[in-house]
Amino acid sequence: MTTFAVPKLHFDGSTVDVLWDNHEEAIHWFEKFMSWEVGQKENWKPDPRCTEGKMTRMNWGTWLISSLSSVRLPHHFAERGTVESNIRLCWRTRNLKQLHSHYKSSGVRVTDIYKGPGGTTYFDFWATYEGIRFTAQEDKQIQEQGFVPSWIRLGVSDLKKSVQWYRNYLGMEMENDLSKDGYVIMSLQLNHQRDQKSLWVLEQLTEDAYIGKVDGPVRPICWVTDREDFFNYHTFLSDSGIETSDIGGFITRGMVSFHAYDPDGNRLNFSSM
Repeated sequence: MTTFAVPKLHFDGSTVDVLWDNHEEAIHWFEKFMSWEVGQKENWKPDPRCTEGKMTRMNWGTWLISSLSSVRLPHHFAERGTVESNIRLCWRTRNLKQLHSHYKSSGVRVTDIYKGPGGTTYFDFWATYEGIRFTAQEDKQIQEQGFVPSWIRLGVSDLKKSVQWYRNYLGMEMENDLSKDGYVIMSLQLNHQRDQKSLWVLEQLTEDAYIGKVDGPVRPICWVTDREDFFNYHTFLSDSGIETSDIGGFITRGMVSFHAYDPDGNRLNFSSM
């Protein structure tokens, strides 16, 4: 029996699932409140079962994706009006207090400022009229105004077991073990800058935190370079007893995607071309 080797995964930016009728308003929100710009717009269907599709690339490889379909898609969907995901996509900014005050006075929903991994301060904010949660993180070393990508924070119920799970099934590497402080820093290479790494923080959840499957609208994407490896990886995860979606997208030729859940229900997204 041949043992399947987990393919080399690369972080490929993020997608944000936006309701069809809100797509243009979402673009304007990011332009107004994050000073982002439109880099590319396409009428692209993420799955052949869609009747319509929109795809807009904004800063730092962040794609807004909207679609219409008459059937439930296997991968391209988000659940709304439920608990928040324990996945936080973080953005570093120079003056956190000023930004927090600006958002509050502008009617943007925010949390209080709080201490988090790395000993820095954060606050969560809910982007667009749909209330899509992002996280701002203070970094005084940033010279320019605006936002710079930071790490991805994943809340887990058992830090030690989760570290091993992410090593075994995503091939993540340990960068810094700060489990005494309630978190560890792990990494994947970036897709388009393969000499650089994306950082993923696994942090211990509090005892009262919700644990379970959440299909939130914000999806960090792990890229599988080889298409055959992508399909084999999907089979491997499923055969390993990991809950895995069916594959969505263009199975014969084109972009394909699926998601799987870690032991705490955090949704992990995988794509290939």
